[in-house]
Amino acid sequence: MHLIREKALQSRAFLAVLAVFTASCANAAPQAGPPAPKTTGQALAQFACPHRIAEANAWVNHMPGPGRAARELHVDVRLVEATDTAVVLKSAASTGDTLVLEIRTAPTAPVAGRLAYREPAPELLYKKISFFCRGGEIHAIDRIERVY
Repeated sequence: MHLIREKALQSRAFLAVLAVFTASCANAAPQAGPPAPKTTGQALAQFACPHRIAEANAWVNHMPGPGRAARELHVDVRLVEATDTAVVLKSAASTGDTLVLEIRTAPTAPVAGRLAYREPAPELLYKKISFFCRGGEIHAIDRIERVY
């Protein structure tokens, strides 16, 4: 009986420490960084991916230029770690509404800590750009700017 009571007290002490720790984390000041995941799947994908997106933007450039289409989609990504070397590739999972870009670790990158993607803008513009890493969505853009 004494052993059961001792184990119960240890469990209560552990839960009390856990509650204090959780409360202190919840009250900590928010830090700048990547956006919080919107789904459990996105949280798991972010955990598995070695790259974190700090900021991502997309726009359609409507100004033609030498050797450039009149409507070109640009995607620019800044990674949290400025030394990360990764590349971004268009996935076959892309649909008419969603452009899926896969982030993959690479030995070198054109610009460390940055990712860039371009393609001629489709007639019906994408509604969403999803960034996948290791099989799961880690970030998404649902607003594509138009630049004239």
